[in-house]
Amino acid sequence: MPHARPPQPAEIRTLQAELESAVKAHQAGRIDEAEATYMKILDRVPTQPDALNLLGVIQAERNRHERALDLLQRASRVRPKDGLILNNLGRAAVRARRFELAIDSLERALALAPDIIETYGNLIQAHRQAGNIKEAEYFAEVLREKRGGSITADFEQARILSDLGRKDEARALLTKLTKEAPAYAPAWNTLARLSRVKPGDPIIDDIVNVIAEAPEPSPTLRILCYAAGKIFDDLGEYDRAFEHVSRAKRQDPFTYEEAKTKSHFANVAAVFNENFLAARQGWGIEGKRPVFIVGMPRSGTSLAEQILASHPEVYGGGELEFVGQLTSSVQDFVQSGRHPNAVVEMKREPLAALGFRYLRKIGAINQQAARFTDKMPHNFISLGLLRLMFRDLKVVHCARHPFDTLLSCFQHDFAQSHDYNQSLESLASYYTLYRTLMEHWESVIPSALHTLQYENVVQNQEEQSRAMVEFIGLDWNSSVLSFAENERRVSTPSSWQVRQPLYSSSSGRWKNYERYLAPALSGIPERFFPC
Repeated sequence: MPHARPPQPAEIRTLQAELESAVKAHQAGRIDEAEATYMKILDRVPTQPDALNLLGVIQAERNRHERALDLLQRASRVRPKDGLILNNLGRAAVRARRFELAIDSLERALALAPDIIETYGNLIQAHRQAGNIKEAEYFAEVLREKRGGSITADFEQARILSDLGRKDEARALLTKLTKEAPAYAPAWNTLARLSRVKPGDPIIDDIVNVIAEAPEPSPTLRILCYAAGKIFDDLGEYDRAFEHVSRAKRQDPFTYEEAKTKSHFANVAAVFNENFLAARQGWGIEGKRPVFIVGMPRSGTSLAEQILASHPEVYGGGELEFVGQLTSSVQDFVQSGRHPNAVVEMKREPLAALGFRYLRKIGAINQQAARFTDKMPHNFISLGLLRLMFRDLKVVHCARHPFDTLLSCFQHDFAQSHDYNQSLESLASYYTLYRTLMEHWESVIPSALHTLQYENVVQNQEEQSRAMVEFIGLDWNSSVLSFAENERRVSTPSSWQVRQPLYSSSSGRWKNYERYLAPALSGIPERFFPC
């Protein structure tokens, strides 16, 4: 077997010089230049660990999650004892919502390099988002001890309190942080979103002053402008709100790849066509326990889960990464290829194995409840695979007026995980592709789907809740009507909203921004609007 010739001394010196140049470009913010140089280095030496590591960091920042994880895992295999690489891998895994990988990587990073303070913050975040509250609080306390007090630890503690519905405690801690560290933008953003801001609140003038001091462009300004957008929206100052959110978008370093998304969604529909699924009728295990809640972010998915989780026989699992993990693992069962094409080669048994694997994963979280909700909105892409895993698949599809949905997405800092949230135009494009794919699922697996229209829930909560409970195969229980009293942990941007009684003020909110929205969103087909 031929072997690659190892780099010669002169080549090593050249590579080192190129690497140093790329690092300087990276540090100076010339990301495209740095990326190109890292890739050039890897073309010649595919195992160069520094290039793998730093290119992986760039890919993570650009939301290319699978690419980032691949690069960082390769770097870690070359240098398995490098705590910095493991920290970067863990942070990228958090962004990709691969929490098991994140926690494992970050724990190893701490063991190897306990002086990398950033690792503690990443680990707190990973545990918090995974729902491991005790672990998150433990590492927050450790970080405070190490730093003699820690902004990161206090901030993560505030987010834990918010997730648990302890809003007053969270607000007090966040207010303290904004005074002690006014340049720490995440505290301002979280404080602004805890509840509705009213005229006279000191946060109004304070955040305007902090924004005036922030450099442009900068990640700090980006987060602060999102917070200001929320504040001015609460106050009914819609032009100022839109101005600040638009300014935040201009700080985003992300790019939406429309053609790639369109091709991928079309490929998913082409693979999981009517004939393909009919030929596999009866495949999958009996698995009534999981209930998948899907849709666009800000379409009512958190509300749907909160209603169902208020039923005594339902456990609300939140946004889980399990389906994404299983989708990625499809390639392990075939000679080549990835989802969706690789599924064509899969036999009945491996698909059943994936179903059992999923049940084990949710069983590790909760074993008692008859039903377990998985509220990862973008699981809509994987419904064909899920249907082959579970013969009695149950999916609640949450829909909302497109303009309200996309306005709410636009006003939230989702870009790190959803690159289509970069502009109103990219949102409109993605929304149309998502609804088109959902139309496909409605035609090929209609019995697996129940559509929950947000506006109908607001108008008649009991009727819509009864239909949803019946769909998942449970007897009616009136406790679901008291969902606002449910103290379960909620870690999405809707955490404070789902603890309020139903209100209609969120319906039709887009009309306040109609002159901004209408031109950008005019291409959305009329059939996607509620009757």
